[in-house]
Amino acid sequence: MTTPFRLFSLPFVPLKQVLDNIGPQGIIILSLCSRRSKSIAVTYRGPSKDVRLTLDFGLWDCVEDSNHSCMNILLSVEETGNLPMDETLETVRIGNFLKVPVKMEKHIVKGVNLITYWKDRITGLAAIGDCAREIFNKNISEVCIYDKQEKNWLRRAAAWVRNSQETFQILRCNFVPKNHKDLDFILENSNCTEKLFLCVRPCEHYSPAKLPNFRIDSLHVYYSYWIKQNHLLTMDCKYIWLQDSKLSSQDLNVFLKHWMAGGCSKLEQFRAFVEEPTDYEIVFDGVQFTERENDVARGYVNEESKHYTLRGGFDIKRISDNITATILNNGENSRFFLLIVWPDFAGNPY
Repeated sequence: MTTPFRLFSLPFVPLKQVLDNIGPQGIIILSLCSRRSKSIAVTYRGPSKDVRLTLDFGLWDCVEDSNHSCMNILLSVEETGNLPMDETLETVRIGNFLKVPVKMEKHIVKGVNLITYWKDRITGLAAIGDCAREIFNKNISEVCIYDKQEKNWLRRAAAWVRNSQETFQILRCNFVPKNHKDLDFILENSNCTEKLFLCVRPCEHYSPAKLPNFRIDSLHVYYSYWIKQNHLLTMDCKYIWLQDSKLSSQDLNVFLKHWMAGGCSKLEQFRAFVEEPTDYEIVFDGVQFTERENDVARGYVNEESKHYTLRGGFDIKRISDNITATILNNGENSRFFLLIVWPDFAGNPY
């Protein structure tokens, strides 16, 4: 019996050695060939399954291995309306879906990846997400939701995020909501545990229907003008980054007192780019602090292991454990508020 794959006919080549060298994309393609090959892919354990799964709704419409700096797409989704008219495609089974058309394609950004074609894009993305979880024996770590001009796109993507697995590590949202209920749905159903990135621009007077659950490690809100004092006081994060904020100096004063009394106890860094210049007299009204002159320089290492020199600032202490935080003095016209909690991310005391 002859075979075009002579390597696989060599009896002395162990199957595991082959699987160790075909990589994550090879593993997932192998799983689509037959039920037996899928069983081999699922039960295999080795370096080709060393992946960090990310599911992308709306930008690249794909499931990828985000373990590496470059994009490594495992499967992507296109609508059947984009099927090539001049060729007959192979079909595969993905989950409960039979005869899904597929095509290998080389893309200038995506690289070489297997495209799957579906009548409904969300259905396809949900299917390849479930497929990747089954083949690699692990949950999806990160979900990205971007804009798409399709009816109920955002709500359906967010519903899949809520229903598919108990938690995700990271959720990234970058879209213009069609109405305030889109962002409400995201905030009320977010089940991420580590990082939430919201690059979502709601209407100017938007206010969440319910208080958001901001109990995560890292929160980045790029259009945060809708975040009020009551939202700020519900946060329990290690890292808070607010851009386009309308928080006042009085709001910041209330937050400092909240932290000193034990609120937001996990906090390690708080950044806010505010609309009005910070009035430090208001910020520190009723707050006990020690002012450091600018000739006092302290080394600081952030969460990305970057080293900075901080000069001066105002030191405050949390009552319960004497943990110190420093608020930088950026001048009377500054619209940037920065609070850091010691020790820093490298363990350096103040």
